[in-house]
Amino acid sequence: MDSILRLHKVRHEYSGREVLNIPELSIPRDSITGLAGPNGSGKSTMLRILSLVENCSSGSVFFNNKEIKPFDKEFRHQLAYLPQETYLLKRTVFENIAYGLKIRGQKNGLQDSVMNALDLVGLTGQFLSRQWYELSGGESQRVALASRLVLKPACLMLDEPTASVDLESARNISRAILRARQEWGTTLVVTSHHQSWLSDICDQSIYLYNGRLLEYGYRNVLLGPWEKVDDQLSVMKMTDGQQLFVSQAPHAKSCAVLPSHAIQVSASSPPANNKQKLSGLITGIYADKQPELLSIQVVCGDQQFIITMSESELSKEGFLPNQKVFLVYQPQDIVWLP
Repeated sequence: MDSILRLHKVRHEYSGREVLNIPELSIPRDSITGLAGPNGSGKSTMLRILSLVENCSSGSVFFNNKEIKPFDKEFRHQLAYLPQETYLLKRTVFENIAYGLKIRGQKNGLQDSVMNALDLVGLTGQFLSRQWYELSGGESQRVALASRLVLKPACLMLDEPTASVDLESARNISRAILRARQEWGTTLVVTSHHQSWLSDICDQSIYLYNGRLLEYGYRNVLLGPWEKVDDQLSVMKMTDGQQLFVSQAPHAKSCAVLPSHAIQVSASSPPANNKQKLSGLITGIYADKQPELLSIQVVCGDQQFIITMSESELSKEGFLPNQKVFLVYQPQDIVWLP
């Protein structure tokens, strides 16, 4: 795997408290990598370290196989970072987007570069003369993204880019991410609490929990938040109104895994019994990493599930993309992570 960024034995602390411990992590070149995990899992800290705006307490960061340090002038201009809390200069949209180019000394073609960046995030030239305070929250986020994209960075780190924005802005941000990779070969690392959105836009997803990477083999990671039902069950309310019942959660922000082999898939609604069921849509069928197996990707609300089965089983059931199916599982099959 050709990696553009790599973390090696990276640890980070705040006031003596460890918030990140990454023995090894590689980000493939020309990829879009999703970073998921509950609040406080270390996602934002990792992004700042990857983008060279924060130094790790120990360990090494490599860019194109060369060790790099924060604010390294040789590499800093190839990396860009968009934090979750958007900040715009108290200037026009044009000046906000052109600022980075001017810092780099670019004088020619500023208008065209800014217009291209605006188009990338779905805004028109009518926005060029608008002041920062005349923008909606979604428009501000898109202008902030354009101010990074105009630099055509080799790597771009985005922290919750679609959080607290309107649907139109979220769609345009998604399109901009995909176009940046397609047109310039930009490598992107994106955090989000919406796992189905990450799945749709990313080539791979990485899960952080308490500052540590979950094993790549983990699937069907359930991040909560959980509400207590009784002494045996907890529940997570999903965006489509369904409820995902599990064995009692250690606490509201606990992280769990529902093993693929513990999930049954059915094209028809199963009869009521002691098992729990969810309805969802098959969004993809792929070759699995294990030989002779296929992975079925099913989205229920904002939660993605991966179920593996043999090609003969798939053929027998007749499952197809965009088909509605039912997932059946036992709450006690949930594995709570420490």
